[in-house]
Amino acid sequence: GLINGVVLVPVMIGFAQIIFRDPFFEPKRPLLVKAVLFSCVVHQTAFGLMSTLPFAVGQVQDAGLIFLSAMATSVVSICK
Repeated sequence: GLINGVVLVPVMIGFAQIIFRDPFFEPKRPLLVKAVLFSCVVHQTAFGLMSTLPFAVGQVQDAGLIFLSAMATSVVSICK
């Protein structure tokens, strides 16, 4: 738990900054970062509790980050 908190929290904040990089999100970015952190905590908790491996770390991967960022930017451009 402590390793997850120290190592992964800054990574998740960086992920949130990448996902919500459009200037439209600037006023709500702190709230969006908290939402990403909350979803990561839920993911890591579920993964850690359900895994049969005692050393499992349920970090969210960065593979889908490009797609999440593109979707967020596309939604903003469509809705403007």
